[in-house]
Amino acid sequence: MNGAGIDAGYGFFAPNVPSNYKLVFEVHYSDGKIEYELPHVGGADTGLRIATLLDYVGQTHYDPLRELLLKMLAYSTWQSHPNAVMIRAVFGFVTLPTVNDFQRGQKESYEFLYAYDFRFHKEAAEVHSP
Repeated sequence: MNGAGIDAGYGFFAPNVPSNYKLVFEVHYSDGKIEYELPHVGGADTGLRIATLLDYVGQTHYDPLRELLLKMLAYSTWQSHPNAVMIRAVFGFVTLPTVNDFQRGQKESYEFLYAYDFRFHKEAAEVHSP
């Protein structure tokens, strides 16, 4: 229930405002090319849910669980890039400037927290496809 955001009735209808965690996928190909992807969502409501999921990932102190959650998200990205040889999930926190700092031209900063490298195989995807 907690992972779905429905552990409290009010939380289901009015989810908390998530922190500023950010997840970027580096999609690596055998020829050395690298592409960058953000997690894809189907709509605004799903975007809010993924932001809440990233909050949970950021607050997870148990590394194997955090890695598994990011691997599931990376797998979704790999399905869009089946020729990739590796996907690196880079997880961090975005610090926004104060109003005064923003007016002086300061931009947000990114604090690296974790990175995981995942390799998926086409054979495994074919076995599990319907």
